[in-house]
Amino acid sequence: PLPFRYLSHNGLCAIDIAHTAGVLTDSIAPIDLKLAARIIISTCVMVNKRGEANTGGLLAGLGQNQDLAIRVMAAKPNTTCGPEGSGPPWAACRDIIDRMPANNKRQVFGPRDDPRTTVPLPWRYTARERCTITVDLVDGAEPGSVTTSDWYKVWAATNEVDFMCAQQRKRGVAGIVGDNKLLQVEFKDERLESNTISSSSSLTS
Repeated sequence: PLPFRYLSHNGLCAIDIAHTAGVLTDSIAPIDLKLAARIIISTCVMVNKRGEANTGGLLAGLGQNQDLAIRVMAAKPNTTCGPEGSGPPWAACRDIIDRMPANNKRQVFGPRDDPRTTVPLPWRYTARERCTITVDLVDGAEPGSVTTSDWYKVWAATNEVDFMCAQQRKRGVAGIVGDNKLLQVEFKDERLESNTISSSSSLTS
C-alpha cells in the first residue's frame, strides 16, 4: 500500500514512494524505482562541486501511467529502542502500519469525552495477538490534554520505530509528534508484556 517509506536503520535517510492524489493504482518495475532513487541521491544528496550537501529531492512522473513519485530526504529521528529481543515480530507490526491512515487532514487527538476530539486517545491496535502500536500523550503530559496533528506525521513516526527498532526485534517509542509535541508512538509485544506481568505476579505472591 502507498504511501510507503523506507528508512535507514539510523533514521537519518528516508525514501518515500507515493502516488498522485486521487489515483489508486499504478505499476512500476522495482529496478526502475531503485534507479530513480539512485538518480536523486547522486544529483541531490551527494556533495556537489561547491562542497555543499543537499538534503534530498523528488522525482515524479514514474510508473506505467506516470502517477508515481519517489522522494529522498533527510530525517531527524526521535526514537528510543529497547534491548534486542524486547520487541514484537516485525511482520505483525507491518500489518498495522499498512492499514494506518497517512493523509494530511488535520485531526484533534484527545480524550474521548472532549467534544473537540476526532481521534480518541489512546489510539491502539494489536495484530496477530503480538504487536501493539499505541498512539498516546507523551509521558509527563497533563492528563486530558488535546493536541492537533495530521495522520501523516503519526504514520512517519510509526515507520521510524518500525525501521529503527521493530526490525531488530526491539520495542520502541517515537516521541514529540504533533503540533504541540504531545504525542508519542509506542511498539510493544503483547506476549512478552503479559509474560513479564505474570512473572512479576508469581514473584510477589
